[in-house]
Amino acid sequence: MKNVAIIAQAKEGHLNEATNLLLSFVSKFNPEKITLVVLGENHLSSVGSSVPVDVISLSDGLWTDTSAVSSLANAVKGYTVFGIKSIQIDNLLSLLASCLKAEVVSGVQHLGYSAGVFFIVKSIFSGKASLEISSSTASIFSLNRNFDFTDVAELPAKAVNSTSVLTYSSDSKSAITALKPITGSIPLPDAALVVSAGRGLKDPSNWTIVEDLANALGAATACSKPVSDLNWRPHHEHVGQTGVKVSPNLYIACGISGAIQHLAGVNGSRIIVVINNDPEAPFFKHADYGIVGDVNDILPRLTKKLQSH
Repeated sequence: MKNVAIIAQAKEGHLNEATNLLLSFVSKFNPEKITLVVLGENHLSSVGSSVPVDVISLSDGLWTDTSAVSSLANAVKGYTVFGIKSIQIDNLLSLLASCLKAEVVSGVQHLGYSAGVFFIVKSIFSGKASLEISSSTASIFSLNRNFDFTDVAELPAKAVNSTSVLTYSSDSKSAITALKPITGSIPLPDAALVVSAGRGLKDPSNWTIVEDLANALGAATACSKPVSDLNWRPHHEHVGQTGVKVSPNLYIACGISGAIQHLAGVNGSRIIVVINNDPEAPFFKHADYGIVGDVNDILPRLTKKLQSH
């Protein structure tokens, strides 16, 4: 790899942990230069890398069609591009692939590189299986959020080489009609720990026990589709085939039966814990650990135990 671009995530001038690890991981391949493409105008003065790093900040706006991303496509033409899965980054990578007529590989769990060939393990069938492939032509990679960064340590910070700002093309067919910020201290797509609940809570007023457990763990909260359809919880917390797909280190499912549509959104989780009063709930077949019991009884006891340590 001669030149590498990383679609990065940053907040208040700092890269998130996953992007820092990806930067260190890519540095092992000894590219001549790395370009960080930062979503939003985040001003990065230093990053951890062993090779020179340029920063391109994308101006606020909708980078949502091929016309809009043409300026970015020109800036990274001929580069190998990496990003860690999120709705926004996957959308951007797919548009870049279309503009550049480049081969893209998604769901990457492990990645090696030698003599111009990538050796890839990727997730298939909604995370139920893995596929090993090699490619000398792929140039765009979307890494799973639980990508194997084993033995990768963040590198000491060094000053960035150069910075620039790109604006999306005026030929874009999209427009911003409204801004509705998502509230919450931990964004669900980035969360390493997730506490999720379904109709087993019986009433939306009981949701405080889910939030209490999440706060004790430092986790994000999520829900099943029926819960969001009932407006017990906001729709951006809906996890599943038609909602957000998550790959946390720990996913705790509380009062969720485990329909296949929900499983499709959580199969990438490293560890799944299921709490349900029905011992025949399908979710138990996919769990690493299971607790048979009423979530309205188990969750407060579990929270109290965590808070005592």
